[in-house]
Amino acid sequence: MASRRPAELLRALARDCGGTALIEFAFAFPFLLTLYLGAYLFTDASACDRKVTITARALADLASRSASLTESDVTAILNASAQVLSPYRSANATMVLSEVQVTDATHARVIWSRTLNGTALVANASITTPSNTAATGTYMILSRVTYQYRPVAWLWPMGQINLADSILMLPRKSDAVPLS
Repeated sequence: MASRRPAELLRALARDCGGTALIEFAFAFPFLLTLYLGAYLFTDASACDRKVTITARALADLASRSASLTESDVTAILNASAQVLSPYRSANATMVLSEVQVTDATHARVIWSRTLNGTALVANASITTPSNTAATGTYMILSRVTYQYRPVAWLWPMGQINLADSILMLPRKSDAVPLS
C-alpha cells in the first residue's frame, strides 16, 4: 500500500490544474507591466511635444499682436508662454522670441531677439527659413521652443528626449514689431 501511495499522488498531481492560471499570470505580468509603462511614457512624451508646439505658437501669436514692444512686454510674453507648458517644468524649456527680416527666398536676418532660459539669436545674423516663406523685405516674428523631456519612469533606456518647434508669423498690426 505504501508503494502505491506515491504513484497515486503523482497521478493526482498530473490531473490537478489549480496552479496553471497563477503560473501563466507570472509569465505574462512582466510583459503586461512593460506594455503599460511603455504606453504611459509614449503618451506623456507625445503630450509634452504637443505642449512645446502650442507654446511656440502662443509665443509668436502674442508678439505678433503688438504694433511695437518694450523689454517688459517681451519679458511678460516669454513668462506667459512658459505657463502654457504646464504641467511640465518650464525650467527645462528654452524659449527664443525674435523678429527677422526676409532677405531672400530661404534666408532672413535677425533684427532683435530675446530669450527665456537660453541664448538669444545674434542681431544681424543670418538664419535659414523655409523656402518662399514671405516676400523679400518682409518682417516676421520667429519663436523657437526647445524642451528637454525627462520621462518620469526610470525604465526609459534613452534618458532625455529633446523636443523642439519653431514658428514664423507675420505681424498683425504693423509691417514690423520694433523693440524699444
